[in-house]
Amino acid sequence: MSTGFQWASPLGFSVVLFILSGVLWVVIGVLTPLMLNAKIGGQALIITSRTDAVVFGGSPADLLQASPALAQLRTILLTIIGGLLVAAGSLFVALAWFGVRQGQTWALGSLTLAGIVVLPFWLLVLWPYFQKGAPIALIDVPPFMWVPAALLIPAAVMGWIGLR
Repeated sequence: MSTGFQWASPLGFSVVLFILSGVLWVVIGVLTPLMLNAKIGGQALIITSRTDAVVFGGSPADLLQASPALAQLRTILLTIIGGLLVAAGSLFVALAWFGVRQGQTWALGSLTLAGIVVLPFWLLVLWPYFQKGAPIALIDVPPFMWVPAALLIPAAVMGWIGLR
């Protein structure tokens, strides 16, 4: 019989990884509307200035300056994405804390499924860059995409081991 939850265990490691993913999404989501028109945030449309220029045919700064409607669309869409990141991140943290930490298999399954089903959407986002031959390095991909994806397998595996 289990003596209770322990942080220094496979299940504890899983909870930490899922919480890190969720906190990352919340932080990036909160910062998105604050930073999207700042110097650092205003240099890209989707990925980075360098890669976006390949896909969109010009530097993002020039395109945004030339088209106020595009700039407004970017602001609106990134604000929506920021809100969705805050919502998804909050759910990840809550499910990890209140579900996985309590040994609930459904919570681990839900977090794992959510982490898996988002991956094809990241591929769809990156597909135009691949088609145009844009040179994409890991540093170019937004961390809200690749960090949770990288943490998913160890978080899920350690969670399943911890629940056995």
